[in-house]
Amino acid sequence: MFKKEEQGLAKMKKSFDELTIPEDKINSAILSGFQKAKKEETPEVPSRTEKKPRRRRKPWLLPSVAAAVLAIVFLTSIRVSPAFAHYVAELPGMQKIVDLIRFDKGLMSAVENDYLQEIGITEEKNGLKVTVDSVIADETGLVIFYTMEAEKKQSNFFVEDVELTPADGTKFVLGSSSHGSHSPYQDQPRRSVSSALELFFQEKLVTKKFNLSIKVTTDDFNETFQFSFSIEKPVKVKKTFELNETVTLEGQKITVKDITVYPLRVAVHLAYDPNNSKKIFEFQDIRLVDENGESWTKISNGITASHVSDNEDILYLQSNYFKEPKELYLVINKIQAVDKDEAYVLVDTDKKEILKQPKGSKLSHVGWEDDMLMFTLDTSEEFNYMIFNGIKDAEGKDIFGDRGMSYREEENKQMVGISLPSKEEADYKNPLRLELSFFPAWIEGDVKLSVK
Repeated sequence: MFKKEEQGLAKMKKSFDELTIPEDKINSAILSGFQKAKKEETPEVPSRTEKKPRRRRKPWLLPSVAAAVLAIVFLTSIRVSPAFAHYVAELPGMQKIVDLIRFDKGLMSAVENDYLQEIGITEEKNGLKVTVDSVIADETGLVIFYTMEAEKKQSNFFVEDVELTPADGTKFVLGSSSHGSHSPYQDQPRRSVSSALELFFQEKLVTKKFNLSIKVTTDDFNETFQFSFSIEKPVKVKKTFELNETVTLEGQKITVKDITVYPLRVAVHLAYDPNNSKKIFEFQDIRLVDENGESWTKISNGITASHVSDNEDILYLQSNYFKEPKELYLVINKIQAVDKDEAYVLVDTDKKEILKQPKGSKLSHVGWEDDMLMFTLDTSEEFNYMIFNGIKDAEGKDIFGDRGMSYREEENKQMVGISLPSKEEADYKNPLRLELSFFPAWIEGDVKLSVK
């Protein structure tokens, strides 16, 4: 049984190796735009230097302020527990859910502890079928597992739009959502694809009855499917640890306000000292660790952070809800950050010249690829982040760039860029200020904060 799972996961990992996923902050307002952008073919781009194997472009969307999404990491060596394996064996169709969640210890634990609820409702239109397989719910959100099936093989499966509404007259406000991403399957068209919807709310979820609308597009189909379902299992309540403790990494003060543990995820509420000299972009290494050394790291796929303000974020880790450790610690070792007065790039697009950037001069060789303003980023390791977060011209006017790009050019070189309208369309004046959202610069420390 495990051999079959590992073989299936290995194949899935191969397809995800070329999957384009935004690794920047996005919210529900741009999710449908993301899916639309995914429909566009990602052309190959020749190397800028000598003749080398052609590299595939990786387009991204620009970040907003609600949530961060990072790339999927599949660990094919992970073995599930005997109880989990038994659950998989007993429930038909469970293997596809294993493929989706085995990178998330919290979701695996929820299933192992019989917290997943089977739904099993299907709607079919014109040879295209969608099934809502199952759901995991807590006080703040839902993870809904679904399958799309076509009557013949398709090279593309996309969820263009998702709408969830209460079915009992109550109200809720959606805080953030993610409805997965499916790479084009030109090499290996397929009849079915399984994925998951993540939907989180701004306040405690009261209703247990929902109407769900999913719009699906493939090569041959464009259909909208409607479902009604209820949460029948009791929803487990959160566990909150109030800390309000301040830690310091390389002079940067960070206050851990509280940690809230839900079945779906752990929310770590952080506040940054306004007097810090650096702008914090990303917590590269943050995790919960118990007395035995078992750790729960950042969510590797899905909604990984909520931006509260310039000096406040909520980070999401994999959940240890179904564990009861005697001791629990929050460990922080590495943070992506640059000096606040260097958290942007100033560039003259006419002269193709960088006027200002963070110390180290890691950006060079400004140029154009169609409508993309591209830079060479010097980094010893692949840096799969969309580094830009907004554009203003010399007069302070906002310039709309709706796409970003990142791909590996050669060893130690990453190509990064952002789309720009023509000067005739946008009437902008140089130089342009490109705000940074990520950058390969770090602060490090050895923080171990007792949670319980």
